[in-house]
Amino acid sequence: MFEVKEYEDKYKIYELIDTESNSYIKVCPERGGIIIGFGINDTEMLYLDKETFYDLNSNIRGGIPILFPLCGQLPDGKYELNGLEYSMKNHGLARINNWEVVDKSTGDNASITIKFESDNNTKKSYPFDFEFILKYSLKGGKLTISHEFKNKSDSTMPMSIGYHPYFDVKDKTNVYYDTNATELLDSNDMKIKLYSRENIDISESVESKLLLDHIGNSFSFNLKDLNRKFTFTYDHYFKYMVVWSVIGKDFICVEPWSAQNSSLYTKKDLININPNEKLTMNLSLEIEI
Repeated sequence: MFEVKEYEDKYKIYELIDTESNSYIKVCPERGGIIIGFGINDTEMLYLDKETFYDLNSNIRGGIPILFPLCGQLPDGKYELNGLEYSMKNHGLARINNWEVVDKSTGDNASITIKFESDNNTKKSYPFDFEFILKYSLKGGKLTISHEFKNKSDSTMPMSIGYHPYFDVKDKTNVYYDTNATELLDSNDMKIKLYSRENIDISESVESKLLLDHIGNSFSFNLKDLNRKFTFTYDHYFKYMVVWSVIGKDFICVEPWSAQNSSLYTKKDLININPNEKLTMNLSLEIEI
């Protein structure tokens, strides 16, 4: 049985529930369309700093923020496009804007569809008319995210897309990644290193580490603290997996990105959508039951 419930926690929260698998996700459209909870068998898998969630002036530390049209940050917060300079905050616009609820469903799954559209304010940072529609679906402990990007401008729209899940973990050394990657980019010293358990360890790192050459359309990892295996499955657009944490905080982020840091500045790995065309893609995150 599937349900979609609504309740208030300063903002309106939509809870998608699958009673058969005893799983749920919690979505807050007002705060960047973010997922603030993903749990199974009464165990919450995500970290959430409620203070940052409640404060509209704070970037939310926790949940699963949406990164669009930028993953990471820009040098001095700026990039150039067609001879003009623009400013954009870290990780883009989607996570700091209000999303509109378009639809809810409890048919073959529990789902909610939300929409983020360009306006005069977004065009100050990103000079395009666009529509970004997301559908979150839950079934059997599996979260599926369906994307539709529409470029409503008369010029090609460059973008990247990513997610920033915060998993509730205390022992950051007890994490196992199932990857065929051979190299990673260590943002602590900006050196490319061979992949190893030692080099991917972020328990004492300030900056992130990015897997450069994982091959395939899925990526699994085990979090011993949560006693669960997690698997991302995705379309070919998601090329990189980023691992990050903060020393002294009980979380680890495992993040699928379509592009490396600063793509709007470097022009590398950008997804380009032609004028008046749309692009669709899918990504899922499954908790092993």
